[in-house]
Amino acid sequence: MWFRVIAEAVYRRVVVMECRLDGPIPDVSPRLQICIAHLPYAELERYAHFRPDQDLGVIRLRFERGHRCFAAWHEGQIVHAGWAAMQAPWIDYLGCEFPIEPGDVYQFDSYTTPAFRGLDLAPARIAWMARFFRDAGFRRLLAVVWPENTPAFRPLEKAGYRRCGWIRVLRIGRWRRIVYSCAG
Repeated sequence: MWFRVIAEAVYRRVVVMECRLDGPIPDVSPRLQICIAHLPYAELERYAHFRPDQDLGVIRLRFERGHRCFAAWHEGQIVHAGWAAMQAPWIDYLGCEFPIEPGDVYQFDSYTTPAFRGLDLAPARIAWMARFFRDAGFRRLLAVVWPENTPAFRPLEKAGYRRCGWIRVLRIGRWRRIVYSCAG
């Protein structure tokens, strides 16, 4: 309880996860027949139906910034999706930018419809994305996970991610100190 109060007011941290694309990428088979594909802007309304909790203006802004959405479809419906940014992504939880290098892709906002959780949709989509970006010439995927969200580590690890560092943010009033510790 005490740590949670401090975290909200003064200190936040995330674990940085890395998937190198120069080696083998695990072959993850979902336990459901799905089709994984890049979601085009023209399908924005279908995404909005899948994620009614998200602000449509924020989603439009992601597309405008060049972010890409990758979705898993089952029987004509999106049941899982995740996003990727190729430059200067913003991490809302930390209130700071994640300084990625050329050749890096930041993966974020992975979500599975509750009825389809536990079927390996996230790791299958992540592995598919890893192949997509490797073929496009990128060198690694990066993601961040709140350390207390232990279930979030498993899909990333199944798809070949490993822990590589931390991002810590200390805030006191308007003063802010950001510490990045990630082996690149």
